[in-house]
Amino acid sequence: MSTEQHPEIDPRRAVPAEGAYNVRDIGGYETRDGRTTRWGKYLRADTLANLTPAGVRTLVDYGVRNIIDLRRSNDLQFRPSPFVGNEAVTYYHQNMSGDVPLQNSHALEGIEDSAERRGRGYCHILDQRKHILHQIFSILAGPDGLPVLVHCNAGKDRAGIAAAFVLDICGVPRETIIEDYGLTARYLVRRYYAQNPDVSPDEYTWLDYQQDVCPPRSIGVTLDQLDKDYGGVEGYLRDTGITDDQLAAIKEAMTE
Repeated sequence: MSTEQHPEIDPRRAVPAEGAYNVRDIGGYETRDGRTTRWGKYLRADTLANLTPAGVRTLVDYGVRNIIDLRRSNDLQFRPSPFVGNEAVTYYHQNMSGDVPLQNSHALEGIEDSAERRGRGYCHILDQRKHILHQIFSILAGPDGLPVLVHCNAGKDRAGIAAAFVLDICGVPRETIIEDYGLTARYLVRRYYAQNPDVSPDEYTWLDYQQDVCPPRSIGVTLDQLDKDYGGVEGYLRDTGITDDQLAAIKEAMTE
């Protein structure tokens, strides 16, 4: 399915950083109280390890001043970030899923529905890595926390959770948050085609890829579970130690 068939995809959404596939600005989303998320404040992305020098310059010129890298330690060792030591940005490593298997992850094996299983898997991360989520959102709430780029390897799971949280704090409707999560497939499928040149985009579309890799319902499952367990995203973050003032600071910095 072509972009023309999805006119709601703002052409400013994708940031073309050479060497990455899924760098996206979450600006331009309307909130329930009539505000809009600001452009140029929060980018979500796949790995930056393969950025060319031109790609690095693109992000610096775009205004990125903080990088939060959510990858595991071995990813940093073997595929280091080009922003480590870059004087234009502050680089943070927040190992969101950890280097050892999460407890009780075997419980997910019995869930046949892949979207449900993925969403429940996100909940396992959130329940067991609260200290990391606290640190991530403490950075975002700081006076110099934005503009920021938050990334993992594909830009769909760990980066997708963080982006969904920010959009929820801003008051973006749930259906929009879910759409933004699924939009990863629109851009990341290019990496799949590059790695599988025998696959025809006409026969295996980005929507097919979305269903296989990041079905939108996955993040909906996670958010629904947070509603039940914590009273929502903000309730979860308060449970990690994030304050109301910090939540308000993020919303104020991210919306206009």
